[in-house]
Amino acid sequence: MNSTIMQNKKLWNPKSFIIFSVFFSLLPAGIMYSLNFGRSGNNKKQNISLTLTIVGFIILTALAVLLPIPDTISKAIYFGINVGAGIYFMNDQKSLYENYIQNGGKRASYLIPIIISVLLLVLSIVAIIYSSYIPDKSITYDKSQIYYTNNVTKSEAQKLGDYLKEQGVFSSNSESDMKIDKKKDVYIFSLIINDDSINNKEVTDSMPLISKELSENVFNNKKVQVDLCDTRFKVLKSFNSN
Repeated sequence: MNSTIMQNKKLWNPKSFIIFSVFFSLLPAGIMYSLNFGRSGNNKKQNISLTLTIVGFIILTALAVLLPIPDTISKAIYFGINVGAGIYFMNDQKSLYENYIQNGGKRASYLIPIIISVLLLVLSIVAIIYSSYIPDKSITYDKSQIYYTNNVTKSEAQKLGDYLKEQGVFSSNSESDMKIDKKKDVYIFSLIINDDSINNKEVTDSMPLISKELSENVFNNKKVQVDLCDTRFKVLKSFNSN
């Protein structure tokens, strides 16, 4: 190992990689793992491992989102892969780090990796929250979509859509996206509404009637809650039948 490199560069202890991988993800752990190679003079291995880490993280995240498996299973697989990656990173650089310390090398600070990891975690949480209101599944009617969650069957969403189509709700000239969900025994019908209409008395007064009609004609007299929402289906006002 080049003595000049040792004097100027510091390495992260590989034991920390498993901690970063478990509490954040394999991305920061893999980046630290890759940079350790570069700091010890092996730029080729740094570039290869850095590329594999970033590409692998993107593929893993995409599969976790797109694969049609239950959330609990997908989260367990995602967590297991992160743990496995952290263990691999740690074991692979154990001898490199021990050699480095024995030759007078020093440990790198964790301040910047922690700050970057926390920022990435916060951004991920914000992105999840921002997108969580819109389900993946939907049925198309003209230019409109009826989104439905895992709590509602496709046939229930189809029955709702067919009823609304009979009532002339959908049009080829306009978009009118909506969502149907269910919590316990209550169906939740969400409508996107513009800012001007949210406080319109005529609009708000009609919501309990819509709730009642959907209950009687679509959902076998089960309770229906109607939510007026913004474009991300964030609830602004809620209504039940009188």
